[in-house]
Amino acid sequence: MPFLDKAALAALCIGIAGPALAQDAEQPAEFPPYSVSYEPTDIDERGLWQSFDEVERRVKTSKDLIRDEGLNSYLKQVLCDSVGSDRCDAVRIYIVRDSSFNASMAPNGMMIVNSGLLLRMRNEAELASVLGHEFAHFEQRHSLRIFQKLRGSTDIMAVVSGVVGVPIGSLFLLDVFSFNRDMEVEADLLSAEYLAASAYPSQASADLWVRMIDEDEVRAVERKRRSRNRRGAWFDSHPAPKERSVYLAEAAAEYADVGDFRVGPYASALDTHLLTFYEDQLQRNDFAASEFILDEVAGDNWRAIHYVMEGELHRKRGEPSDLVTAEDAYREAIFRGTELPAAWRGLGLTLMRARRKQEGADVLATYLEKAPDAPDAPMMQMMIKGSQ
Repeated sequence: MPFLDKAALAALCIGIAGPALAQDAEQPAEFPPYSVSYEPTDIDERGLWQSFDEVERRVKTSKDLIRDEGLNSYLKQVLCDSVGSDRCDAVRIYIVRDSSFNASMAPNGMMIVNSGLLLRMRNEAELASVLGHEFAHFEQRHSLRIFQKLRGSTDIMAVVSGVVGVPIGSLFLLDVFSFNRDMEVEADLLSAEYLAASAYPSQASADLWVRMIDEDEVRAVERKRRSRNRRGAWFDSHPAPKERSVYLAEAAAEYADVGDFRVGPYASALDTHLLTFYEDQLQRNDFAASEFILDEVAGDNWRAIHYVMEGELHRKRGEPSDLVTAEDAYREAIFRGTELPAAWRGLGLTLMRARRKQEGADVLATYLEKAPDAPDAPMMQMMIKGSQ
């Protein structure tokens, strides 16, 4: 289950989704004028801040919070590199283990980044574009604008006071605090402006949305439905991915900036968590999209870990032809020298399912040698004994 209920997440104004004017391509880009962090000015605004502070306290103690200092420091540095060092200190980033493609920004400076989003980024520049987008919501005070607009038309403090306690399934706060289309476009374009003034290429923003369109098309084919890229109710408050990719590509063309996508550093930063994040994605039973994500992650540089991921994909999908592909993938990972115990675990379970029980038991025994303290060790031992 998610570590926050839907209403609390809604209060964070979820959605990744300024008007930024393109500079002469021959002139060096500069960061937009800096707006210092906003301080609440009256009792209602202080109540809003206190409610978000309470949500933040819950995030800090959540079992789903990823506390890896290296990864957290890396994301903070990317934010600073993308929006400027004078801005980024106002933001606190929390990485949560959630397989959905999402990030969110609260008015008190709390930013939440989902592991599912990190899984889908291909390089540091794309990550910078998302962090910049969320920061743009913060710097432009979009949540505060919504609050100030609603304060005169409803008992908004009655809503705010219930941020933490509203039951799961209540959608009222989704309507209250969601950003509108104009705000999403403003955040998109301001993020592109940040990138153009940084060492990252502004083209990264458009690249990301083109790939999200491709992923959704693959998912739609598998599920025999229309792609969400076609306009629907959700897009009443969000630009469609196709629309986003077009206006962000146009902005990048006007900036005509060059930069470093930093593919290698991003892959290195994520490597320790890559398999875990992918296994979480597989739990969604969204296998066409999962296969698309794997192909994008591996690209033209398939490594041992990617073969383990491929094995997991086919083993968990579990169709007859998948077992052969899964076995081949695990064996390739082992041949390439993987140290991941998951390769032996997956291979052993695949062989068991293929009714090659003694082979599977032998491989699972190797798995237990490599991971004697694994949480599933008792179950694996039972399977080994049952094969004899």
